[in-house]
Amino acid sequence: MKTPILLKVLPISATKANPNFKKTASRKGDQGFTLLEVLVIALIVGILSSIAAPSWVAFINRQRVRTVNDRVLQTLRTAQSEAKRTKRDITVTFNPTDPPTLTINPTNPATNPPVQTALTTTPPIQTVTFDGGGEIKPGTITLLTNKPLPSITFNYQGNITSPSIQSSTPRQTTDGFTVTVAPARGGAKQCVIVETILGAMRTDEGTFNTSTGQGCP
Repeated sequence: MKTPILLKVLPISATKANPNFKKTASRKGDQGFTLLEVLVIALIVGILSSIAAPSWVAFINRQRVRTVNDRVLQTLRTAQSEAKRTKRDITVTFNPTDPPTLTINPTNPATNPPVQTALTTTPPIQTVTFDGGGEIKPGTITLLTNKPLPSITFNYQGNITSPSIQSSTPRQTTDGFTVTVAPARGGAKQCVIVETILGAMRTDEGTFNTSTGQGCP
């Protein structure tokens, strides 16, 4: 007779042990963030954004510069190959399209691309736009050459007939024909250098170092 009584007592005791269990769980589930917690999270997000934003902008600028610089190198090599293939002189002229009267030279760089390069014969056989498929907006990239006349001519052998190409040790900023690409708002720049009369080309980056002859003017 004692066993049934014990079994009845145990369930009752378990039920009465925490009479407010459901109410307590409900209150915990309804809890959210306090105003102070929200402000702290917003402050942390703001700090992280201020740290990451400059790095992101620098990364985008590097990508823009690399895209345009690679296209410049490709265009010059295409012109050289075309001169050899057709056995005629090919002139590459760098000129801005916005504003149309701006001349690219060392003291007056083009700050409003897209910039076009015409592979000039009569009439031009190709026009290349350096805008990264529309992703590079006007005012984001500067483009300049190190010669008074922003053009270079390849003859039927692929050699350089204009401008004059010199060879100094270390290299001087006026030796080869250099096209420099840089972010309009500052940052690392890159360049394409035609450094010999035979039309040998290479790329470089950074500010020109007079002691080593490396870098871009």
